[in-house]
Amino acid sequence: MQEYKFRVDVLIIGAGPVGLITAFQLAKFGGVSVRIIEKVTKEKQNAYGRAITLFPRTSEMLDQLGLADELLQDCFACHDTVTYNAQGEEVHGRGWSFMQDMKDTAFDFALVLRQKFQEDIFRNALAKYDVQVETPVELMYAEVDHHTEVGNYRVGAILRDNLKKETELVFCKYLIGCDGGQSSVRSIFNIPFEGTTTEDRWVRIDGQVKTDLPKPRTYCSIESPTHGNVLWAALDHGATRIGYAFSDDRASAYTVFDQAAAVKEAVAAVKPFHIEFERVHWWTIYTVGQRIAKQFFAEDCIFLAGDSCHTHSSGAAQGMNTGIHDAVNLSWKLSLVLRKLALPSLLNTYQSERLPNVQRLIQYDKDISRLMTNRLPENWRGDPEADVNVVLGQILKEAGAFNSGLGISYEICRSNFLNVPGSFRSLEPTVGPGMRGPDITLLRPGTFEPTRLIRELPNLARFNVLVFAPENTPASVSRIYKGLSDSILFQPLQEKGCVTFITILPHRASSPYELLQYDRLGRAFFDEGGHRSYQRFGIEPAKGAIVVLRPDGWIGTMISLDDGDDGAVTELIGYFGIVFLGLVAHI
Repeated sequence: MQEYKFRVDVLIIGAGPVGLITAFQLAKFGGVSVRIIEKVTKEKQNAYGRAITLFPRTSEMLDQLGLADELLQDCFACHDTVTYNAQGEEVHGRGWSFMQDMKDTAFDFALVLRQKFQEDIFRNALAKYDVQVETPVELMYAEVDHHTEVGNYRVGAILRDNLKKETELVFCKYLIGCDGGQSSVRSIFNIPFEGTTTEDRWVRIDGQVKTDLPKPRTYCSIESPTHGNVLWAALDHGATRIGYAFSDDRASAYTVFDQAAAVKEAVAAVKPFHIEFERVHWWTIYTVGQRIAKQFFAEDCIFLAGDSCHTHSSGAAQGMNTGIHDAVNLSWKLSLVLRKLALPSLLNTYQSERLPNVQRLIQYDKDISRLMTNRLPENWRGDPEADVNVVLGQILKEAGAFNSGLGISYEICRSNFLNVPGSFRSLEPTVGPGMRGPDITLLRPGTFEPTRLIRELPNLARFNVLVFAPENTPASVSRIYKGLSDSILFQPLQEKGCVTFITILPHRASSPYELLQYDRLGRAFFDEGGHRSYQRFGIEPAKGAIVVLRPDGWIGTMISLDDGDDGAVTELIGYFGIVFLGLVAHI
């Protein structure tokens, strides 16, 4: 046995999508050393299944990381949904119908790509930053040295290379567990995993099929009296996934439930339609349950993300989406702290922001899991004879904005200095601090070529300041710029790449200068026409406003221009002075 000592800023355990995207961001943002290990060498058979669906907000975040284009090359873009009752009749407003209302985004569809192919894309992207997944390497033990200051190498981890049969001692500043429901990180640090596991079981099977289903290339549900609310999902590369409830009465018919049995039950589940499997890629049977870690952040240096801190059914297809939201929320914060631009207290907002959303998902998942197995929710107070399929459709529709991710928001509270109710109040109820910044269409100067805001704001762990110039006094933007330039904080913010500016002008002109009568503040774009970008943010064109977007695309604060240029500058500097306390301390 050999033993080595190694130091790294961040050690990531688990190389599924959550671990890979976390590592990719930290490497991309720069200034941070990263290692990522995976104990399982994926075989061809078990690499195919698992998660398949990315909803709009997740796709937007991956777009800001430069990953969406490659995903779109290989995915099945599912724009259509359909529901069939037990007689094979198409019914409306049930099943996955909420997907037809995913608007206000360029990604108004479900991006369907099996996890195997997503991981390949993420691994290749990570490799461009000279970070490779180390496999089969396993975390054997880890310990925090409480005598070592937070932000230094206070975590010691013992890794075992199961191929070379060697162990290694690694010291890291932060340890991130992205290692699934059986997380070794969670276990080693005795973090409770609270919740329940039911007796319900579901089967998922992927493959190439022949069928007489009228609309096979959709996200479809079939209301089976014997197999629950059956999932039919068109997959990438022409494949199909079928998922069904595996009740005790179905199970009792088999001594051994193998692939042949899974296929046989799938054929029965989709009746009255017919299906023939030409080839099976993957299948599984699993127990449905909902669990959540008591802590997502422990010992000031240990993080959990994805399935390691929350598990639930695949009923709403939220597992990978929720995990990616974890990864994106955490990574830019950790990057700023490690680069000494922000204080470690910023990391506390990871749990305070992600936990409420995960708790909401867990409760929601409990309800739909029961409904998908033809039972009403445990806390149901309505008609005890209600049609479970109608109730399921209603619940999915009511949670539509949450499912798509476009309605996910982060709380405004005293302990979270990221989401601040500034001096401006939007006219739109879906726009405000802690909410997603709309992906508006803008026009490039000169060519008036349309572009999307998200494409112009890649996630580089920087805050983005949108200055919506007032219609009648756009020259006031120049005074804002001068006020910022005179600030002692502005120059280091610019030099360290903490903040970028975009000036949005209310209508077209030959150049931004023609409207501003001054050099532009950051890059400038024109409204696409009719003040639509102003309207979407709830800003009156005559008054203008400033919107601060966090690196992950959520709104940090909104600042009024009514109090004059000096007031806006003071408020903006005040906001960044708190966020970048680590930088302020070094000025």
